[in-house]
Amino acid sequence: MRYIKVFFLVFLFFLVMMLFVQNQASFSDMVTLKFDPMFAPAMTSAPLPRYALLLISFAIGAAVVLIMLMWDRVTLSGRLSAARRRAGSLQKQLEKVTAEKEKLIAEKAQLEAAVKELESEEAE
Repeated sequence: MRYIKVFFLVFLFFLVMMLFVQNQASFSDMVTLKFDPMFAPAMTSAPLPRYALLLISFAIGAAVVLIMLMWDRVTLSGRLSAARRRAGSLQKQLEKVTAEKEKLIAEKAQLEAAVKELESEEAE
């Protein structure tokens, strides 16, 4: 599966590089971004080439995905530690109940032996 993923990534990289090489003139065009909210003054960016906008967008997307993955990992590690604490607590409770059960079984055996002894004394 790892080799298939590597092959897919290399193939994707190849396709993206072909896209950039074949459309280099289009990606070099300058673009000015405008933002005009109704409640604030209008803003315009300095002229940027399209490829710079693509790279900036890719970097921002990668950073957002990285932050989301890190948040997910922190959340899952917290849930894992809570589950481990719960499992430890349940294990201690199980050991306590098992010890109590063994104690009751031993007490039952003693009482049965005492009953048999009393029955044998009455039979005599």
